[in-house]
Amino acid sequence: MNFILGKKLNNGTKDKKKLTAIISIALIILLAIGFVGKNFKVAYKVTLDGSVLGYINNKDEFTCMITNQVLNQDNENMELIVLNDVPEYSLSLISSNAQTDEESIIKVLKLKADVTYKLYAITLGGEDKAYVDTLEEAQNQVNALTEQYKDQTESEFGIREVYTDNMLEYKNMKYATIAKLDGRLTAEKEAKEEAERKAAEEEKARKAAEKAAAREAARKAAQEAEENSNPLTDSYAPVSSGEVSDTDVNGVTFQYSPVEGRISSRYGANESVRNHTHKGLDIAASNGSPIYAVADGTVTYAQFNNGGYGYLVKIDHGNGVETYYAHCSKLYVSAGQTVSAGTCIAAVGSTGHSTGNHLHFEVRINGSNVNPQNYLYN
Repeated sequence: MNFILGKKLNNGTKDKKKLTAIISIALIILLAIGFVGKNFKVAYKVTLDGSVLGYINNKDEFTCMITNQVLNQDNENMELIVLNDVPEYSLSLISSNAQTDEESIIKVLKLKADVTYKLYAITLGGEDKAYVDTLEEAQNQVNALTEQYKDQTESEFGIREVYTDNMLEYKNMKYATIAKLDGRLTAEKEAKEEAERKAAEEEKARKAAEKAAAREAARKAAQEAEENSNPLTDSYAPVSSGEVSDTDVNGVTFQYSPVEGRISSRYGANESVRNHTHKGLDIAASNGSPIYAVADGTVTYAQFNNGGYGYLVKIDHGNGVETYYAHCSKLYVSAGQTVSAGTCIAAVGSTGHSTGNHLHFEVRINGSNVNPQNYLYN
């Protein structure tokens, strides 16, 4: 009996020890849980290609952030965005005071993403000149540029879609704006206009120099001819060549008198030397004296005439106005040539039906002769 009682006492003691151990372990666990709960929190560790990017609170919410902020960025030039490496997530304990890294991880993922950009190039002659964001903007700009520079370039403006996955190239395209293109085209236009203006001034100066040289040569020739010929009789009315006050002839301006000499026969005269009323004005001058165009025009005839005019020059001044210069000894122009008022076109002579050195000068309006002294030598 004592044995049995002793055995029961021993078993009771063992049970108490087990219970005490279990309670101790439970207390330790509770204390550990309380300590962890107070000082740590559960988070997801994010790794990409083996590298830890940081920690996040909620995996699902972060996946939405990737979709909205990385794959669907608010940039109309981004045609396609791809993440070639997918982030991996694993549960972890981090300090309860620690901040998670959602925003910084998103920034890293943006840098890691492969982006294809799309822009619209404005082309000129097939070459890209500027870039815009949308097709509508490209069409509007092409229309505006075409209208503004239609007289400057023979090449056509066009539109081309451009794709690039190179960030530097994309930034350079964004830098090539329409404003910069417009500035270049305007500068080119102004440079072209300035070059044309200078060329026109040089051409004007060249023609003036040629005209002055021709006049001087004609003057010297006339002087030499005068010295080698008999002086003119004083019975003729003296007239001179040179610039005159602008005279309107049916809308054409006579700016120069044709020859220096003396009037020997007037328009409408009836004389024994001819069988018809005189249709022009005769100015006697020394052989070789210069004859000048009275106005700007185009030479329509410059050769020997068998109708009595001898060597003859005809000039069409427009508006139906023509002038004739007959009995010349030399011709200095040819048919089809454009001349200016004061251009030396021939030399005085006595060719054709002529009784002495003189210029037979006619003015015709719409084919009908008029008195030259209505406009010159009056």
